[in-house]
Amino acid sequence: QSPAPLRELRLSGCPSLGPPLWPSAPLSLEVLDLSGGETPFSHLLPPGPPASPPVRLPALRLLLLADCRLTDADARPISHLCPRLEALDLSGNPLLSDAAVLPLAALRRTLRSLALERLPLVTAHALAALRALPLQTLDL
Repeated sequence: QSPAPLRELRLSGCPSLGPPLWPSAPLSLEVLDLSGGETPFSHLLPPGPPASPPVRLPALRLLLLADCRLTDADARPISHLCPRLEALDLSGNPLLSDAAVLPLAALRRTLRSLALERLPLVTAHALAALRALPLQTLDL
């Protein structure tokens, strides 16, 4: 009997983890909490085959990346890698700017909760672009 698929992975506060976190992305993963860690989200995903985009997390619904020292380059691919994301916390990553927030508009069918607290480089321009999202909660 095979083990039940991994649905939640909570590594909040873990020190730096070496890439990739797993040999192949668990396609069943619904919750990923890396908040307070030192390893950028994009560094934890295994690369796809040569000349292809990184492996996606198609079932991921909750992604917690607060206080992870993210840069725009780390956050920019989130909407592509996690197309069914319903809740996202990017709070406390002061290097994030509009360039990280604007691509989140692609989640206009799914994203319900977004936390962008303590992001001094995010402007009203980026927030206006998020109006199309079906947000029920927006924390600034």
